[in-house]
Amino acid sequence: MDFDSFKKKLTPTYHSSTYPTINPTRPELSQAGKTVLITGASAGIGYHIAKAFVQAKADKVIILGRRVDKIKAAAETLSVESQGTKVVGLSCDVGSATAVAELWGRLAGEGTRVDVLVLNAANVGIPETLMEQGTKGVWEAYDFNVRAQFDMTERFYKQELGAGSRKYLIHVSTLATHDFDATTQLPTYGLSKHAGALTLQFMAMYEIAAEDMQVVIYHPGAIFTEACVNAGFTEDSQPWEDASIPAGFAVWGATPEAEPIHGRFVCAAWDVDELRSGELGKRLREDRYFLRFGVNGLYGL
Repeated sequence: MDFDSFKKKLTPTYHSSTYPTINPTRPELSQAGKTVLITGASAGIGYHIAKAFVQAKADKVIILGRRVDKIKAAAETLSVESQGTKVVGLSCDVGSATAVAELWGRLAGEGTRVDVLVLNAANVGIPETLMEQGTKGVWEAYDFNVRAQFDMTERFYKQELGAGSRKYLIHVSTLATHDFDATTQLPTYGLSKHAGALTLQFMAMYEIAAEDMQVVIYHPGAIFTEACVNAGFTEDSQPWEDASIPAGFAVWGATPEAEPIHGRFVCAAWDVDELRSGELGKRLREDRYFLRFGVNGLYGL
């Protein structure tokens, strides 16, 4: 995996650690009164996103993970750091349709309305060619990165509790959705993540207004996680970006300030003030195809 290619600079400023505008403690980003549900949050980027929402004073943060011991430990640690936020850790395999149905049934039964859904869990695939993986291996990636993500999205959007209230969907994506050269050894990762993100983009572009459900799709950056360790990288492999970047960006994305990027694909390290101002801001307002997936040479014609 070529992490250098993951650093695409659109804004003049490219951040490697958090900065004031996306700082979760900034009053304008307060998540008070909201319940936040985060998948894949027992460790890594998902855990840091949960921590940021705790810092932003969400009423409740529900973190999901498959391993009972890890999700329990993560919830306990976040609870210690909390200043009033209720942190709940639930074991749930979001790749299982049965488990997801049970999860949303449980939430509805408890009278819990989810205001912010962060889709962070993903199938990263295996280092084999498409033909080596075969139909079964390829479809497993699509099943998780497309079907399972849409399943969570549909249930989130169609909640009976709080019908009519503005919802925020945050999708942790990857530059591999369009830069396939970056992950050639993990072909199903980029291909299936592209399809999953494109599904959300289509909804945001043609079906669902930001005032109804604001959709933010973003690349988290080159963050040193367990997946990087498993891929053979070390802390010295390259200058990694701090997890506070995708974490703070997720909180910022769950506010009306991020409405200009509804349904667009962006990178967490781009400066959001520069993105929304000047020529870039003008293009966001006027070019409906800007920062959306399409065909090189044809998109927007």
